[in-house]
Amino acid sequence: MSLPVLIVGAGLGGVCLAQAMRKNNIPFKLFEQDKRHSLRTQGYRLRITEHGVKALEDSLTPEIFALFEKTCAATTGLGVRIKPDGTSATTLGGPGGPPGPPSGSFSGDIYTIDRSAFREALLTGLDEHVQFGKSLLHYEEFDDRIVAHFADGTTAQGALLVGADGVRSKVRKQHIPNFPAIDTGMRIVFGKTPITPEYLAASPENHRTGMSLVTDPDDKDQPTLMFESIHFPYANDVTDPPLPNPYMYWVLVVHQSKIPFSDERSWHITPQEAACLTRQLTTSWDPSVRSVIDYQDASQSSIRSLLSAPFEIAAWEPSGRVTLLGDSVHVMPPTGAMGANTALRDAADLVHQIVEAGGIEKLDRQVIGDYEVGLRAFAKMAIDMSWQGGMKSFGLRPVDQCEPILL
Repeated sequence: MSLPVLIVGAGLGGVCLAQAMRKNNIPFKLFEQDKRHSLRTQGYRLRITEHGVKALEDSLTPEIFALFEKTCAATTGLGVRIKPDGTSATTLGGPGGPPGPPSGSFSGDIYTIDRSAFREALLTGLDEHVQFGKSLLHYEEFDDRIVAHFADGTTAQGALLVGADGVRSKVRKQHIPNFPAIDTGMRIVFGKTPITPEYLAASPENHRTGMSLVTDPDDKDQPTLMFESIHFPYANDVTDPPLPNPYMYWVLVVHQSKIPFSDERSWHITPQEAACLTRQLTTSWDPSVRSVIDYQDASQSSIRSLLSAPFEIAAWEPSGRVTLLGDSVHVMPPTGAMGANTALRDAADLVHQIVEAGGIEKLDRQVIGDYEVGLRAFAKMAIDMSWQGGMKSFGLRPVDQCEPILL
């Protein structure tokens, strides 16, 4: 019997990889450090575009792909572009354009997802394969297997170890020590605001349609706010996973210098402290514009640093026993709507490479090396698109003005 693929990290890329393994009858085990599905706030609205859609079509059974489609939110158009005082900044079709990547970046179907609902849908059928509360310490690599060691004292043996464990990946830290990255200097607070009668009474009607941007081209010290209404057309049809009630998704982007505490401290602040910070940063704004902040669910806010891998990710020596996918190896700003799509694409391509090679028994450095060449090439395009969107709409500075760091 073949040893399984060991997947570390049950985020979107990890669960998509697990589904693709399951679909292709490749043995696997999925390990997640969190003790339950919804332990941490992990963001809300995401766009799944052509590359992500193709990856899901390749990775999911028809039944789970249909479930994915029914868990999606309605995809809205463009909203308002205003200044913090409520006056018009510009039309969305004029200079500056809408928030996000350049117009025409995507083709084909575009799906709007709630991250948590999407992840729960992709966990369907994986109960016997996934283990929660499993934090990786390190791994040992042998000619015929790889052994993962976990903080609870247990181990697991596999044919391949895949690090899908995010930007602070322990797999990457051992496999590619001192991985270079870029700190954009920008920080993002994301959250959600329930669409309650109180919020509706405080917000203008045209603020609740489409994806809107609050920005002041004349005052670069002001944060930038993007918000969008999220509702689910199939909410009455889908019970597992349960879909959220309608809400306003928002992100507030601000330079690090405007955050009144250190980056190290920001990793540990509570959702309530993050919510309080957003109110402080927008205290001078017009009440109608600030309403999406004022009526937020303070238990659902979180702050993150906007980090990026280099545009040119340097090649490393491939291994036939360990590889990476998603943010563990090519984190990028979320301003191009490419992070999740790139992780899904990684997952689908890795399974494609294994199947084309003849199965898990045929894995070697060449197979993994070919996968990683494609990963780096696609990531270069995705990172570039993310920076274009960030510089256009969210005040991202050119790369040469940002700080190089090691992850």
